[in-house]
Amino acid sequence: MKAEKKGRRKTTSKGEIGNLDEHSTIRMKELMIIDIAFLYGTDVPVLAVLHRGGKPDTAQLSTYKVTKSGTACELQEWEIKSSSLEAAAKVLIPLPEPLGGVLVVGEQMVIYLPAPGEHSQAIKRPLVEPTVFQAWGMVDRQRYLLGDEVGKLRMLFLELDADDKIVDIKVETIGETSTANTLIYLDNGHVFIGSQLGDSQLVKLSPHEPKCQVIQSFTSLAPIFDFQVVGATHSGTEVQQNQYTSGQTKIVSGCGGFSTGGLRSMRTGVGLKDSAIFGDMDGVRGLWAVKTEAASEFDDILVVSFIDETRLFRFDPDGDVEELNNFKGFCLDEETLIAIVLTGEKLLQVTPARIMLIDAEGGTVLSEITTASKITAASANRERLVCNVENNSIVVYDVLHELKEIKSRKFEYEIACVYVSPTFPEICTVGFWTVAAVSLLSLPGLETLTEVSLGGGTAGSIPRSAVVAQVLENQPPNLLVAMGDGTLYTFTVNDKNYKLSQKKAIALGTQAFYFQVIPGGMILLIYSDDGRLVYSAVNAENVTNLTPFHAQAFPSSVVVLADGELKISNVDPARNIHVKTLSIGDVVRRVTYWRERQTYGIITIHSSIEVSTGEERYTSYVRVVDDVEFAVVDSYELREWELVESILCAQLDNGDGTKSQKFLVGTGFQPGFEDDDGDLECKEGRMLVFEFSEDRKLKLVAELKVKSAIKAIDMVGDQIVVALNKTVDIYSYTYPITLTKPELSKLTSYRCHSEPIDLGVLGNMISVGDLMKGPYIIEYTSFPSPKLTEVARTYQTLWSTAVDMMDKDTVINADAEGNLSIWQRDDDALLVADQKRLRLIADMRIGEMINRIRRVDVQPLHMAHDSLLQPAAYISTVEGSIYLLAKISEPKTQLLLQLQTNLAKVVVSVGELEFNRWRSFSTPTRVSEEPYRFVDGDFLEKFLTLSEDVAEKVCRGVGNDIYALSASVEEVRSLVESLKTFH
Repeated sequence: MKAEKKGRRKTTSKGEIGNLDEHSTIRMKELMIIDIAFLYGTDVPVLAVLHRGGKPDTAQLSTYKVTKSGTACELQEWEIKSSSLEAAAKVLIPLPEPLGGVLVVGEQMVIYLPAPGEHSQAIKRPLVEPTVFQAWGMVDRQRYLLGDEVGKLRMLFLELDADDKIVDIKVETIGETSTANTLIYLDNGHVFIGSQLGDSQLVKLSPHEPKCQVIQSFTSLAPIFDFQVVGATHSGTEVQQNQYTSGQTKIVSGCGGFSTGGLRSMRTGVGLKDSAIFGDMDGVRGLWAVKTEAASEFDDILVVSFIDETRLFRFDPDGDVEELNNFKGFCLDEETLIAIVLTGEKLLQVTPARIMLIDAEGGTVLSEITTASKITAASANRERLVCNVENNSIVVYDVLHELKEIKSRKFEYEIACVYVSPTFPEICTVGFWTVAAVSLLSLPGLETLTEVSLGGGTAGSIPRSAVVAQVLENQPPNLLVAMGDGTLYTFTVNDKNYKLSQKKAIALGTQAFYFQVIPGGMILLIYSDDGRLVYSAVNAENVTNLTPFHAQAFPSSVVVLADGELKISNVDPARNIHVKTLSIGDVVRRVTYWRERQTYGIITIHSSIEVSTGEERYTSYVRVVDDVEFAVVDSYELREWELVESILCAQLDNGDGTKSQKFLVGTGFQPGFEDDDGDLECKEGRMLVFEFSEDRKLKLVAELKVKSAIKAIDMVGDQIVVALNKTVDIYSYTYPITLTKPELSKLTSYRCHSEPIDLGVLGNMISVGDLMKGPYIIEYTSFPSPKLTEVARTYQTLWSTAVDMMDKDTVINADAEGNLSIWQRDDDALLVADQKRLRLIADMRIGEMINRIRRVDVQPLHMAHDSLLQPAAYISTVEGSIYLLAKISEPKTQLLLQLQTNLAKVVVSVGELEFNRWRSFSTPTRVSEEPYRFVDGDFLEKFLTLSEDVAEKVCRGVGNDIYALSASVEEVRSLVESLKTFH
């Protein structure tokens, strides 16, 4: 609904959407307002105001009736008032008719103040357990739900007499949920709990135990305090495509407040949803699906191969499973290398010693070949069978008419893999050991059509699986090669002469993987999306075998063997964000990652309330989480009143000339007093060094007391850099005498402009996020003596919340107003003053407070030459959003900036909010008209939703040829579609 412009008002019929009148500003004498609410059952609008009064240890309630004089509104004092409420009173609940009045809910008491003229008396009732309430919701006129900050859900009940007058108030705890920010009673005992500190939930209330049961959860990452980017590693020597696409990056974040706090592991990819589980099956070598009746639409036999036997399972239409002792002449006392259904109602089974062609109807063996040499691998389509014999020979058999050998060829090198495509029956793909090469051979002649070398032939860089498949619709086929070190190579295949082109590489992991073609155009983690290859992870881990399975009870499914467990799963039709949650019950303040040990170091704060005093108590912990198990393996409790602030995993000296990873932790002690200016400030803290032993235990090996909380910690070279209350300090970690107790020694210090909030380090350059003065860069030099020197700074007032280095001259800064800005120093400027000034090169309003910025280190040699974007940093916010900040390639920068400007003229947003106005930088001291050299990727994707004529209009400059794009509609559409691969 939008505001009505000034002028004559239009009448609105019932049921028609109208407009709001022009707003009216009303001055209020109350300065510290806690809550406001309109009351029920009054002749004129009455506003109840809960506020802090002149006495700091009390709260007051005032009520005002709203009167209108012309176009202005005024407040006049009304009758309900109270001047001595509990100081912690926080919530007002207006009661509907015929009850009337208002409830005032505090930390230790609930008070009912009746409406004027009622015979009811004011009622005060203490709470059994003190708490801080965050939200309330009405069930009916007598029952109200209350949610507190630690996630406990309570029912407030108003006891009435025969005249519907309130005589008593009762509060009962009914269960635990996420910390509620809003409570909405739906119907039939169902309540929606909206949370900004955890997952929102749908709960069911019951008069019997359990009185509160969670029916459904809606994942929320808010608030994100810290995160780590995990799993984005490069391997091999070839130029690789950008890895920061779907499924290639896992982000592990510390999310949630109070009892909902924990770790969230997030990866965008294709999901597998389990439909049935067989149980444990160890030693499985292969899986295939065949049919009892060749003409049937559905698979009903699952072939499971082991090293010395084959087992068969039959599925009936209801999904019941029966293991078969024999089936149509299949050999069950040997390993099966391949089993498929052929045309002409025939079955093919290949074992290391024999090849059998079986009549699918009668079950008789039509023909059989017993080989003198061992078959090590086989692949087949409906016309040809290709076998790898004696590791270095390929033999081709005809299976379309009768089983007979057509051609054989012996190779110089051992064969690593072989594949025959059902889509391209005239070729086969062969990969070789030693030379790490892949060849495309003709069928049935086995002549080499093309060959490509992929590495030096080490154990990790040999092809383990290679397929030719039609992944992209209406485009040439692709050759996909999986290497032993986890690298995937892709080529475009000319379907006329089978020459290879457009070689690309990407690291999908660190171990070998294998291809399995799945109907529907998806090849394991690789599939077509808007005409592009998309590499996507799945939410199943440690998968060793997989086969398509289209059974009547399980249509369009796959059979998966993961961690020795065989199960039937459905593949999601599209990518989703898959979240794994480790609930800890504490606020996860900071997260660091130890890559070699695959463990996370986290620092957490646990809050509790002393029942006897009602005071909140905080206990801090250093914890270690195993990435594979995703569970806490050890915890270390810190001292009383000590709060954790920062953590880092870093290489530190062992005292014997070697180095190892250790956890650095910075803390601050809660102050026991309040300063004269009203600010609470930590006057003492500790720097702690922990070792994590082989038996997975934390051990404190060094500590140092400092006169401040350690708000951020990082490494500059071999030295430790920390942000304190007023300074940035450098410390060394050394052993004065070999193998004695290590010491932390201060080397140098830099006095900050106000207070350092965050640090970012690149080389010897340190970016500092100042609380009031924005970002600046200081340089650390160790010769002739350790020294910190400011090299460049901003001269604007910016309340920084997070900072990091993009490169040695460029700083990314986030401020408390929800803006993101990029600053750069010009070391080549003529004037010294200009060299020491950070100049603004880009800014934009995100609209959310940013808690953490993590730089992405991507070297140019790891980027394809035609890459549109180069990832620069990940950004997390209090509201639970994660953004990817990337640099646009120079040739496309002006095109995308102009496209954004043109789109803003034609795209109408919700509420008619102007894009430029929403995304423009805004602080109390400076307001821009539009984002400066920043492109909103999500907004650009709206181009794909435009009609053809509107898209053409955008490309032509929206009526002004000066702003026309230097690209056609199709070129722009292709460019924008490429942005979607970064989701």
